[in-house]
This record gives sequence, C-alpha cells and structure tokens, in this order.
Amino acid sequence: MKKILIIDDEIEMLKSIEKILKQRNQYEIELLQDGQEAINYVQTKPFDIILTDLRIGEISGIKVVQSALSAFPESNVIVISGYGTIESSVEAMKAGAFDFLEKPFSAKKLFDCFDRALSHGAHASKSSAAQADNAKSITGFIYSSDKIQEIIDMVYKIAPGNMNVLITGESGTGKELIARAIHSLSRRLVNPFVPVNCNALPENLFESELFGHERGAFTGAIKTKPGLIEFADQGTFFLDEIGDLSLSLQAKLLRMIEDHKIRRVGGQQEINIDVRIISATNIDLTQAVRDKKFREDLYYRLNTIHIEIPSLRERKEDILPLAYHYLKELSNRNERDISGFSPEAEDILIANDWQGNVRELQNMISRSYYLCSTKIIQKSDLPLPASRHCIEINQQNINLPFKNAKDVILEKFEVEYLTYHLKNNHGNISQTALDCGIDRRSIHRLIKKYNIVYQE
Repeated sequence: MKKILIIDDEIEMLKSIEKILKQRNQYEIELLQDGQEAINYVQTKPFDIILTDLRIGEISGIKVVQSALSAFPESNVIVISGYGTIESSVEAMKAGAFDFLEKPFSAKKLFDCFDRALSHGAHASKSSAAQADNAKSITGFIYSSDKIQEIIDMVYKIAPGNMNVLITGESGTGKELIARAIHSLSRRLVNPFVPVNCNALPENLFESELFGHERGAFTGAIKTKPGLIEFADQGTFFLDEIGDLSLSLQAKLLRMIEDHKIRRVGGQQEINIDVRIISATNIDLTQAVRDKKFREDLYYRLNTIHIEIPSLRERKEDILPLAYHYLKELSNRNERDISGFSPEAEDILIANDWQGNVRELQNMISRSYYLCSTKIIQKSDLPLPASRHCIEINQQNINLPFKNAKDVILEKFEVEYLTYHLKNNHGNISQTALDCGIDRRSIHRLIKKYNIVYQE
C-alpha cells in the first residue's frame, strides 16, 4: 500500500479527499491539520505522496515541501490551493513540488495526478549506482546532464511569459514533458494544458476537432461541439507533430494566432481565444519551409522561443539515471525488487544508440524487468534485436554497385527490424510505433512495402 499524507487546515477538505482516495483501496492514508506539526512530521518518515494545501493556517505549504524533500528527496509532494495564487504555486514547483491542483478538483483529476506522481516521481530514483545519484526531475523529465540542465534553466526563464514556444527533437526525447514543464511554471498553470497530435486524425476530422463545429455543419454533426482550442482557453495548447499539419489548416491556425479568434466549422460567430501555443516536431521545419510544405509566416509565429532537445545518444550521462529510475518505478509498482544492472548490462545500455530515445529505453527496461530471474538485470536480459548490432554483408552483395548493395542491405534491416518489433508487440501497431520511435503511418507503409505478415 502506498503511504499518503494529506495536510489541510479544513477538516471537511481532509475528509473529502480521504473519502475519494479510499475508493481505490490502494493507499495507507494519514491526515494532518496543523502546519507546524506537518513541517516536523514529514521529517520523521517517508511518504509516497504528500498532498498539502498552499496555506495551512499561518504556515506556508512551501515550507512543508522544502521540509519533506530535504529529508526524503524521493517523496512526491503535490500542492493544492483554492486561492489561485500563481506566484506562490510557481515557487512551490521550484521548491520541488511535483504538481499543483486548484481546489475544487474532481476525483478523476486527483487520481490522474497521483498516477503520474507514482509513475514518474518528482525526483529521480535514488539507487546504489553512482551514475544515478545526481539525477533531477521536472514534471517527470529525468536528467542529470548539463545539456538538459541548460534547457531546464531556459524553461524557468521563459515559463512566466506568454511567448509561443517551438520544441524540436527526435521522437521519444520528451518534448511533451518539456511543454508540460513550461505550462506548470507559467501563470496559466491553473488552467488547462491541452495536447493534440497533428497526425492522429485525417484532415476532414482534424479541423472539427481543432476548431469545433456547429450543429448540422456536416453529416453526423447532430449537436454543437466546442473544439480543443476552446477547451484550452486561458491555458496552454500543445500541438505535437506540427510539421504534419496540412497547409489549409496551417492557414487557419495562423489566423487564430494573429487574431486571437476562431470560428467553428459551419459557424458564423467568431469566438475570442486566449491560449499560449507550444508546438513540437521531429522534422526540420526550415527545410519544410524551403520545400513549400510549411508556411514561413506560421513558422515565425510559432518559433518565438526555440528549444532543441538533444537525442539520448548525445547525452549518454542521462542513460543510467533514466534506467535506474524506470527500474525503481517497476519495482515499486509490482512489489518485486530488482536492485540494478550488472556492469556488462550497464555497458550495453550506454553503448546502444537509442534511435527511439527515452521511450525506447523505458520499454527496454520494462521488458528486461520481467525477463530477469535474479536481483540484478544481466546482459542476457536485455532484449536488443540482433539487427541493431550488425548487418551481414555477404559476397553476393559486396559485388553489387554501391546503390544496389545499399538497397538490399537496407531492405534486410527494415524487414528484420520491423518484424522483430511487431512480433514482440503481438502485432500492435501503436506500441510498435512507440518502440521504434516512428509514426503509425510509417509502420503501415513499411508493412505494405515489404508485404510483412503479422498477427494482431
């Protein structure tokens, strides 16, 4: 059972939260009303989650955050407030709080926050491995490298403003987590963070999802539906894979950014919108502009602030802290303790090129955890596909012209690589795309290209 401490000077609020949490029967819950007592008590024993009000009588909840984390850095502290004091909540996040919830909140919102806290943790796992000792975290983004620290420093600087931000980097590097960090440290944090994947829906449906539609706007539009942008009003709108947005939708998005207004599909009335746009892509937008696939005027509107997240192979010092963090997550969740990796396994983790970046690493650690039969993950437990290590060049291929030989070898690699991941994921296209660090359309294209047979 996860140990939970709830701190609030209002007994009704304490009982209400306790009642919600007891629905799951997963938590061992303690309640405290006195702020000074809370500051002292959190120093005496560890909790998986501490939920504290921003104001406990005359005591600041920030002092509770600082006191708890100074004694037990692995604790997850969530700050709640009914005052909407943005400056204080931002200060709490800087002090190390995992998240901020505005009162009143729904049971779903509370459970979602708890699940994220227990899954990611506000702080990196502390392990016996020296490489993991200095790991840090912000909204679940685990790191220890100087390269990422520079990015986090920039996040703290730009978060309080309203400038649009463009985040670039390979798939699986954590672009959405950085976007969430910006939102969590901004003056908009009490309002929605609404993410949308620009390649998740066909264009005819995407416009309706983005801007909403009026009743009767098209076949099947039986009632008026607000768009995702409206749900993000006063908050942050995160456009992932912005490079996949069609030119016609780019024009409408540009108009919304310039005019701060939208019009639903089939509607005549303009609706005022106040959102901060954070966009992300894994493609070169400057090249897309040159190729006339992306509007130059929209590019400059989105790219007020640019953050480039380096790939995992460019910051290898983050690999082991991440690996130990995910291993501890799994051990806590499954009550089966795997304490670490053998030196040979660590060497393999560091040497791997991680084309799928952090997402691929997380999936590999998960598989290794379940394959491992001892207290230490061994080299043999790491399910690295053979095609990652070498591609056989036989005598027949070596005598071909360069381009022909390259095509033969590339085909062999793509078929073996994709077949391995499809088999490993029992034909699940979405999970295979996540593991490989490419989108679903690319997976379908390769399956069709090579006529790969798989079972769903």
